[in-house]
Amino acid sequence: MNAPELWTAAAAAAPLLSYFLGRYNRWGGLAAGAALFAAASFMLAGQISAGAPYAALALWAAAALAHSALLNGSAGTPPDRSRLEGALARAAALERQLSTIKTEATVNAAGEKKSLAVYSAVKLLSETVEPQAASKQLGKYLADYFETDEAALYMAGGTAGGMELFAQAQRGSALPTYSELLRQAGGFPGEPLAAAGLTLAPVCAGGAALGLLAVRGGSQGPESAGRFAAEIAFALKRVLLFRQVEWLSQTDGLTGLWRRGALDEKVKEEIRRAAAFRTTMGFMIADIDHFKHLNDTYGHQFGDAVLRRVAELLKAGVYETDFVGRYGGEEFGIVLPRAESAGVLRKAEAIRSRIEAETFSQGLERVRLTVSIGIAHFPRDGRTPEDIVARADAALYAAKEGGRNRVIDAGNL
Repeated sequence: MNAPELWTAAAAAAPLLSYFLGRYNRWGGLAAGAALFAAASFMLAGQISAGAPYAALALWAAAALAHSALLNGSAGTPPDRSRLEGALARAAALERQLSTIKTEATVNAAGEKKSLAVYSAVKLLSETVEPQAASKQLGKYLADYFETDEAALYMAGGTAGGMELFAQAQRGSALPTYSELLRQAGGFPGEPLAAAGLTLAPVCAGGAALGLLAVRGGSQGPESAGRFAAEIAFALKRVLLFRQVEWLSQTDGLTGLWRRGALDEKVKEEIRRAAAFRTTMGFMIADIDHFKHLNDTYGHQFGDAVLRRVAELLKAGVYETDFVGRYGGEEFGIVLPRAESAGVLRKAEAIRSRIEAETFSQGLERVRLTVSIGIAHFPRDGRTPEDIVARADAALYAAKEGGRNRVIDAGNL
């Protein structure tokens, strides 16, 4: 290779030298490339002045040097990350905003669920005509609101001024009995409170205690339970009034026992159950002996007092699961589910003896009286309610005809 060719190659390589050295130092690379180009141009001055192709090579090399300088413009200096950092900051802000929105949406959804539970509970209690049937659905609303399966509502109407379980979030939950709740709370609470791991909230209206909310676990405290209790108070009062009217329509105003219609329905119900489970049922009719003479002699006011006391003795002489009603006038009917004939006979004799030993008094009047009792059994004495009642009535008639103050079993007729 001769000298012109060598310098021509050097001029062509000058931009490459500038580029590669410029990756480490922009200006150092440019200076080295420019120096090599200048030396090559000096040595080829004659050929360049003569024109192409050396003139074209010189122009290309100069342009390539300028381009390599531009390419290496940021070499040796730290990259500009301001735009990237700005974008990352905006992304982080958006993520925080999205997280806040999600949290608010979750809170709003939970609040909406609770509001819906309260609304549904109030609507259910305000519209139901069958309170017992509504209790299961109300239990679901309790679970939705308090976010636990251990929530229950006790309602006034129990025995001895107490309260009975009306609705619970889940059947068989381990909540204490009503009496145990009162013991743990130190009596019926006057306001919502937390006691022994439980949240208790009274349901009151017009100063009267209508019910008690009891909750274990969940996410709601006394304040929230108090709000729920306040919301349902009016609707629960309606349920209590409805049950009271229903009870009054089915019970005898004088004795407090069930009326004839309710008694007949109970006979039908227990016969259906006994037939389905292949068990037995006993039925008694008890009649006060010579009651008309007692009324005529001592007056109807005394007769009413006797009826009330006999009703008390009849209820005291049977199990809580037995059903005592006023059959009409001075007659009383008693339904004894799952009862065997021998046991019913003993119970009837005990009732007869207890009434015979009782002294009925009002003012200065002191009277002793007796009752006659007729007994029938399902399925021994019949398969229908009409058959059972008729057989018991026939047994009662036999007791009256046999001298009164005695018990007759239809099976012995």
